[in-house]
Amino acid sequence: MDPDRSSPSPVPVLHRLPTHVPGLDIVLGGGLLVGDTYLISGKPGTGKTTLGNQLAFAHAAAGGTVLYATLQTESHDRMLAHLHGFTFADHALVGERIHYISLHGSLQEGDFDGTLHLLLTTVRQHGASLLIIDGAGAARMFARSRFDVGRFIHGLQTRTAFLGCTTVLISDQREAAGAATHVDGIIKLTNKPTRARDTRWLRVTKLRGSDYLNGHHQFAISTGGIAVFPRLEAAYSALEPAWHEPEDLLMFGIPGLDGMLGGGLQEDSASLVFGTPGAGKTLLGLHFLTEGAQRGERGFLAGFNETPPALASTADRAGMEFSPHLDAGLVRVMWRPPLELAPDEWAWQLLAAVDAHRPRRLVIDGLSDLLPLFADPERQSRYAPALANALRDRGVTTLFLLEIDAFVGPALTIPVQNLSATMDNGLLLRSVELDSSVRRVVSVLKQRQIEFDPTIRELLIGPQGLAVGDAFDATALLTGSAVPTSENGGGIAPA
Repeated sequence: MDPDRSSPSPVPVLHRLPTHVPGLDIVLGGGLLVGDTYLISGKPGTGKTTLGNQLAFAHAAAGGTVLYATLQTESHDRMLAHLHGFTFADHALVGERIHYISLHGSLQEGDFDGTLHLLLTTVRQHGASLLIIDGAGAARMFARSRFDVGRFIHGLQTRTAFLGCTTVLISDQREAAGAATHVDGIIKLTNKPTRARDTRWLRVTKLRGSDYLNGHHQFAISTGGIAVFPRLEAAYSALEPAWHEPEDLLMFGIPGLDGMLGGGLQEDSASLVFGTPGAGKTLLGLHFLTEGAQRGERGFLAGFNETPPALASTADRAGMEFSPHLDAGLVRVMWRPPLELAPDEWAWQLLAAVDAHRPRRLVIDGLSDLLPLFADPERQSRYAPALANALRDRGVTTLFLLEIDAFVGPALTIPVQNLSATMDNGLLLRSVELDSSVRRVVSVLKQRQIEFDPTIRELLIGPQGLAVGDAFDATALLTGSAVPTSENGGGIAPA
C-alpha cells in the first residue's frame, strides 16, 4: 500500500429513533434519525402539542429519557392535566424518564446563550436522548435581531447531535419560517374542511438523509393519541408481490359457477365481482367464505352495511352453514359504517386485522361504499390496486364486491377507472328484465391463466343458497333488457 495515500474513513451509519406513533414511522421511512433536529409546525389546534407529548411518552415507555422544554405561559401541571384523557400519558414516567422545564423566563430576557447553556446542561444531567422544545417559534418574540433565532437553533443542533440527542422543535406555522432552513426535517400538520367535515393532514416537506412518503397523509386524534394513515398507494408503490405457481384452486361450492371458472379462483388472486343491487353479490361472498370454512380455511369479511348478526341471519336463511364458523372464530367480520370514515384509516385497520387473523379467503363488501369518502376522487384508481397488491403479498385470495347503480341500461360502466385491469378475475352479476319479470344472470368476464366458460347463465337463489342454471335462451342480456331468441321465452333449468 502506498504510505502517502490514507484509506478512506468509514461512512457513519445513521441510526433510527422510532416515534412509536401509529403510521408515522411508515411515513418517515422508519423513524427519526438519531441526533438530527426536526420541526413540527402547524396552526393552533392542529395537534402539535399532542404529538410532541405522545413522542415523549412513547420514547420514555421504550426506555429512553426525554427533556420537554416549553416556551408557553401554560404551566406544566395544566399541560399534563390536558393530557389526562389520552391513554399514552403514563404519569408515572414524569420525573423519572420525562423531565419538564420552562424556558419562558430566560428567553424573555433575551438571553439566548444562557438558554442554550441551560438546555445542554439539563440534557447532560438527565442523559436525555430526546429533547422537545414546545413553542419554539415564540423565541422570535424575544430576539434582539433576526440572526439570534438562527444562531440559537444552529448551536442547539450541533451540540445535541454531538450528545446523540434527537431534537424536536414545535412551532406555530407562521413562527416556524425562520427555523425551517436550520433543521434536518419538517413535519407539517394541517386541519382543512372537506365538504361538511374537517380533515387532519400530515405532510413531511423535508427529511435529510432519509427517504419518506411524500404528499398528504390523513391522521386522527382519539383517546389513544395521534394515529397517521399513510396513503396506501404511496406506502405500497414499490411492492412487488411474490409470485408462485398456484397449488390449488379455491372453489365457491356452487357447482355451476365453479365449472364456469374452470375449477375455481387462483390462490392469492384478486377478483372483482360487480353487479346491480340485489343481484346476489353478498350471498356469493358468503358462499366463498363458507366453502373455505368447511375445508378448515380461515375467512374474513370486511363490510360496511350488514353487521355480523345480520350476515349470519342472511346466510342461515339461504341454507348456508355460516353461523357455526362465525361463532368458532374461523370466519371473522370487520364492520364499519361508511359515515365518518377515512379510506386509508379503514385500509390499515383491515391489513392489521388480516395480519392478526391470517385468513386464506377475504371478501370486501363492498368497495363502492368507500368511493364517496375520498377527498380526492382521482385517488380511487390508485388506491384499489395498492390494496389488492398488499393482500396478494399476504397470501390472501380476495373478492372485491362493487355495486353498479343502474338496474338496466345499455351502458356497463365500472365506477373506478382502470380497476378491472388490475384484477385477476372479473365476474358480473346483474338483474335482467325478461317477459315482464326480473331475473338474475352471472357471467365470467375475465380470468387470468385459466380457461373459463364465457356463457351467460341464470343465477338462482334457492333454499341452499345460490345455484347456476343453463345458458339463457335470450340475447342482449348484459343491457338488462333481454330479448328471447325462441318461443319458450328463455326458459332455464337449474344445472
